[in-house]
Amino acid sequence: MPTNRRNHYRLLHVQPDAPTEVIRAAYRALIAVRHPDVGGDGYQATLLNDAYAVLSDPAKRAAYDARRASRAASRQRTSSTVATELVPPPANACPMCRLGLPGRIGRDTRCARCRAPLSPALAADARAMPMDRRGIPRVSKSDWAIMHVDGQADAIDVRLRDLSLDGIGVYSGLELPLHGIVRIVGQSFDVVAMVVGCRRLDAVFTVHAQLVTALFAGPTGGFVSATA
Repeated sequence: MPTNRRNHYRLLHVQPDAPTEVIRAAYRALIAVRHPDVGGDGYQATLLNDAYAVLSDPAKRAAYDARRASRAASRQRTSSTVATELVPPPANACPMCRLGLPGRIGRDTRCARCRAPLSPALAADARAMPMDRRGIPRVSKSDWAIMHVDGQADAIDVRLRDLSLDGIGVYSGLELPLHGIVRIVGQSFDVVAMVVGCRRLDAVFTVHAQLVTALFAGPTGGFVSATA
């Protein structure tokens, strides 16, 4: 059986600083309604038993708290590194490979080096104009796309979650740093985006990114999200 990585405190509905007496009372109340003998779920009862076995033992609880603190510190170090090392690309360069922009950019203009789309959706003097959602191709959650990650040579397959004027969401097998730049290419679109969220969901990661540049199939051309 795989190691239970769930939050023991959350499972028992108690705070991390709860005394042993509170933990014991919470466990007894929950197991009384979730035990299989009273019609409860066996798996949930096992999780409760595992959590109580750890939190009711002072030595096990101390070791568990130390592991949680270590993981939290590691995530904080990663976030700090991302914030200080990842810098958005300059406005006068390709957002994907940093090659200088050509003198004139049309709706179908691509980077001469990496072929990423460069065209903005709205000109600087047209930001007040409403953006037409009909220009966004419909995508299915079963659709697949290819994602190029800044600094990595090989592309990876991702499954689409959503595509909108504000950004794109995908399921990825690769964890991505916040503010990282990615290029995602599907059947009807080619976008460059900045990662604004990445969370683990079982064996994959859910990634949400704000669009930086994009090119869609059809007459709409490319665009830059007004909120990116």
